[in-house]
Amino acid sequence: MTLNQLMILTKVIELQSFSRAAEELYITQPGVSHSISDLESELGIKLIERGKEGLYPTEAGNLVLKHASAITASMERIKQEVALLGTETRQLKIGSFGSISTNFLPGIMRLFKLRYHGIELKIFKGTETEIRDWIASGTIDIGFVTLPCNNLKTIPIIIDDMVVILSKNHTLAAQKSVSIEQLTENQTMITWNSNCQILVKKAFKSSTGELPRWKYKVSNMGTMLAMIKEGQGIGIIPKICIPGNISNVQTLPLEPALQRKIGIASIIPFTGLPPAASAFAELTKKWTENNIKTVRLPHF
Repeated sequence: MTLNQLMILTKVIELQSFSRAAEELYITQPGVSHSISDLESELGIKLIERGKEGLYPTEAGNLVLKHASAITASMERIKQEVALLGTETRQLKIGSFGSISTNFLPGIMRLFKLRYHGIELKIFKGTETEIRDWIASGTIDIGFVTLPCNNLKTIPIIIDDMVVILSKNHTLAAQKSVSIEQLTENQTMITWNSNCQILVKKAFKSSTGELPRWKYKVSNMGTMLAMIKEGQGIGIIPKICIPGNISNVQTLPLEPALQRKIGIASIIPFTGLPPAASAFAELTKKWTENNIKTVRLPHF
C-alpha cells in the first residue's frame, strides 16, 4: 500500500469517476484503474463498486477512505509546517479590531510564536471597514471580521451573544432579560463607534421598526462602561467584551437574542494562502476552542 494509491482512491471516490480523477491527478485512466486494482488485491477486498448512478465505495472502501483522508491531511500539514520552519524571517500581516485585540490576539500570538520562530507577526488595528479594505487591497494577509462578509473568503471562529449591560441600581436590573421593545422606550441608551452597533441597529429596526434612541454616543467602549457603572445609561455589547473586574453593573440577556459572528477573512481561498497565514488561521480556531468559554463555537 502506497500514499499514491490512497490519494488516487480518495480522488476517485470524491469525483465518482476514474476518468475525471485521472484528469485532476494528471495521470492516465489505465494508471488510475491499475492503482485501485493493485490496492484491492493487496487488501483482498473490493473497495469500489459500479452502480446505475456511477461509482460508490463499498463498506471497506469507506473505511479505507477515512484513514486515507487523515493520512493525506497529515501530509499536507507536514508540508506546511516544514515550509514555515525552513524559511527565513518573514512577516504575516493581520488585521484586528478592539475586542479581538484584547481578548484573542495575545494568546494566539504566544502559541504561534512558540511553533514558528521565523515568522514575524505584524498587527494592524482598525475599524471593520478599514480591515476589509486592507484585505481587499492586499495591505494585510488576513484579518478578523464580523460575519457575514460576502466580498471576502471567510472561516467562522466564534459566535458571541450580545447582552444588555446596566447599573445594578437600574429599574430593569431585577429582570431575567430585557426586550428590545423595553429599550426602545428607554431614553438613556449609550453607544460607541463599532461595527457591532450596526447589528444592534438592524435588530431594533427588525423588531420595532425604529432605530435605537441613543442619548449618548461615545468614542470607545471604556467610556461607555464607565458611564453605565455610574448609572448614566444602558448599553448593548458583545458578551466577550465585558471586563471581569467591573463592579456595580448587571448583564442581562437581550430578547429576542442577538448574536455577533466573528471569522477570519482573506481575499483568496484559504487553501491558496501562504503556509504562515493558513497556520495562523488553524491555531486561532484551536485557541478559541480551548480558551474562550463565554461564547459558543460554530462547527467547522
